[in-house]
Amino acid sequence: MHVPDIEQSLLPMGEEYIVGDLGVTAATDVLQGSMQVLSVQEGMVLYRTAVRDLCTMRTSNLLYPGIKIVLVLEGETQLSYGALRLHLRAREAGHCAAMVALARTDRFMRQWRIGRHERKLVLTLTPQWLAQTGVLHGRVAEFMAQHLAVAPWQPSARALVLADQLHRGCPLPDHLHALWNQSRCMQIVLEALASVEIGSTQEGAAPLPRTGVRQHVRLAALRDWLMTPAADGMDVAAIARHAGMSVAHLQRHFPTVAGQSLGRFLRVQRLLRARAALEQGCATVTQAAGMAGYRSSTHFSAAFRDHFGMLPSSLKLLAH
Repeated sequence: MHVPDIEQSLLPMGEEYIVGDLGVTAATDVLQGSMQVLSVQEGMVLYRTAVRDLCTMRTSNLLYPGIKIVLVLEGETQLSYGALRLHLRAREAGHCAAMVALARTDRFMRQWRIGRHERKLVLTLTPQWLAQTGVLHGRVAEFMAQHLAVAPWQPSARALVLADQLHRGCPLPDHLHALWNQSRCMQIVLEALASVEIGSTQEGAAPLPRTGVRQHVRLAALRDWLMTPAADGMDVAAIARHAGMSVAHLQRHFPTVAGQSLGRFLRVQRLLRARAALEQGCATVTQAAGMAGYRSSTHFSAAFRDHFGMLPSSLKLLAH
């Protein structure tokens, strides 16, 4: 793909596309793969990519106001919305999703790196769509009003299946494509927005971001670090010391970058790593239970089934 093709595809979402590498011309092949922008409804835009970078550079463009729902299915991507930087990575046993509120027009930047690939969905909801559908109330309205507010959420298994279907395309006749796309996009949007609204009613839920972009970047970096095994065996006090903040501050503000409490986030990440070990055939159920922090295989199996809808023993059988 060439730069003019990319610029043309992005017009429904913004303007002023800029390439940061002076050596790139209109004839330069910069991307291998495909990208597509679909107008799902008036004010709801679906952007899907399955690409590999053929060069290292930066590109940017102005984005119109709205809520961005980003879901990385494979690979990784480095994005900036104004002063907010995001490094989103799909994991072996999970995916990375985030919501960003653009209360005003701001510059979007993508960092390219030769050889890097991504399979990604971005759903854009304009303020007009939010108002017309009646969802611009309560916490959703608060979220939309805060420029560069971030609300990552853990997509359900159903949402991941729907996203994958949207990426692969509609298998039905042409006259049913629009309805098929709308039905799947609406379910993902409902889950994502509900995570903002429901999160406000849960005991101990933190308020939406009010402490500035710098704290969010810092907490997001901590969240990414906690998605590795580095913090296994550390209690909340040790994690707070590592982050350079008090336990109370960490527990209060961590849900703004993870969509859930610190304790639940840690449990989910350890379950994801245990599942990956089972899928790869490099751990028994007992060993996977220890990886997830469970002394009892029975308790581990129950927690695993509650989260993934299957028993860990079934994955072990599939691995063989």
